[in-house]
Amino acid sequence: MRRVLIALGSMLLATGCGSENKAPEAGSAGIPLSISGNQIQPVPAVENSPRKTISQYPDTVRMLLQKANTAVVAGQRGVAIEALSQAISVMPEDSGLFRMRADVYVLQGENANARVDFSTAIRLAPDNADCYNYRGYFLMSQGLQNEAAADFEKAIQLNPAHAAALNNRGLLTLTKNEYKSAESDFTKAIDSDRKFADAWNNRGFARLKLEQYDLALADLQQALRIKENYVTAWNNCGLVYMEQTKYEDALHAFTRAMQLEPMDTRWLSHHRAALLKLNRFPEAQKDSAKIAWLEQLNQLSQQAIRNARNPEAWIVRGKHLMNGSQYGAAIQDFTRALIVNPGNSDALKGRASAWMATGDLQKAMLDCDESIVVKASQDAYSLRGDLWMLLENLDNAITDFETAGRF
Repeated sequence: MRRVLIALGSMLLATGCGSENKAPEAGSAGIPLSISGNQIQPVPAVENSPRKTISQYPDTVRMLLQKANTAVVAGQRGVAIEALSQAISVMPEDSGLFRMRADVYVLQGENANARVDFSTAIRLAPDNADCYNYRGYFLMSQGLQNEAAADFEKAIQLNPAHAAALNNRGLLTLTKNEYKSAESDFTKAIDSDRKFADAWNNRGFARLKLEQYDLALADLQQALRIKENYVTAWNNCGLVYMEQTKYEDALHAFTRAMQLEPMDTRWLSHHRAALLKLNRFPEAQKDSAKIAWLEQLNQLSQQAIRNARNPEAWIVRGKHLMNGSQYGAAIQDFTRALIVNPGNSDALKGRASAWMATGDLQKAMLDCDESIVVKASQDAYSLRGDLWMLLENLDNAITDFETAGRF
């Protein structure tokens, strides 16, 4: 599964766009099969010629690459694109710079620009297998399977041992339910790179679909030996155990997946299914309630994205996060509301409550005081009274409780 960062994250070690057995863009399979285009993992980019490190770039370009890297980490994608564009103006024949900018365009949601840059990288390095694999993964994430397949084929033609391209071609084959062919591609990827966790996981998934449960489990366990926190592999292990009616083992696997990604309804749904098989109905009911909470959170998230300039959208989502004890995320939402509407009393009260829940009483008091200045309300005085109690200032607490009508 691709992670939310880009190849820029590792370009301080090596940059470029090239071909090597362990190539950068690779995906993983699970149930339900998902090929996501919204995430990108930090990967080293290599090239057929000797690896170009950042120190081999001219000073001007090196400074721009460092600026772009810092901007991406800070979420300032526009700044990163500008810095990379300046670097390209200095070295317009460097394919790696175009590929890096394409990665940022993907994060920015500017897919048309990303495609142009991926294609430019190929034009500048037409014999470079990695460049085709990068573009193929991007096309696959956009649902352009035929075009993606052509890029993976070209990458494999240039480098028959290109593990990531073999893996990605296998993923495309999985979507056609051609499990034996997919298994073959994943096996070739594993033969090329024995430490390629995605390929082990994906072959395990293919073998699960082929009802080869013992072989599937062996593959998935190998993926976890390589990468213990591989959430999709834990989930797939649980699914194999479910097919084998080993429900306690399945529950353990799904529990680990939930620990790694507690906000994903898929693992929670599978965890609930295992509990039902074990007749542990009260616990299954708790899972059902959490699933309903997460589904509502997803709806509120979509509303907030559509109405990002409306503080109420973030406040409602923040309150929902508070109900789920997700206090850090709630603080972020209340802060977003305050960015678009400074001095919003509801956002200040909400954030104060969240700070209090995290134990940061000083920040909670500051927000509560500001909320009262903006708009005095019984809720705000009541909250501040609770804060005074926690700070062991009983006189001030009583005064605020009286103002709030609690006495």
